[in-house]
Amino acid sequence: MDRLVFIMTHGEEDAEKATLPMVMAVTALASEVQATVVLQSSAVWLAKKGFAKIIHENPFQPLADLLNQFLEAGGRLLVCQPCLKKRSVEPNELIEGAVIVNAPTIIKEVAEATNVLSY
Repeated sequence: MDRLVFIMTHGEEDAEKATLPMVMAVTALASEVQATVVLQSSAVWLAKKGFAKIIHENPFQPLADLLNQFLEAGGRLLVCQPCLKKRSVEPNELIEGAVIVNAPTIIKEVAEATNVLSY
């Protein structure tokens, strides 16, 4: 089965770049393609409980809805531990389904993917 990895590096500062990869990841899962989303840099804020609710880029669905659809469909959400630490976000502040990882895990995901898209 094909596997895609979406690397996200944008949060509320660029709602379009924060939303597009989630649209693509949800679409991949609906198309029976495995999808993993990696949140790095300011995108790690999206994994904080309640944060994604403030992001809505028309004409797309609200980011919180896309994130829920992604997780409910079996998508994997990996969150950069050093990026969280830099922003003083604690593990207990993250949404259910978010997995904190370091560089070796991300490298493994990328190496094993069919393709990687970076936003």
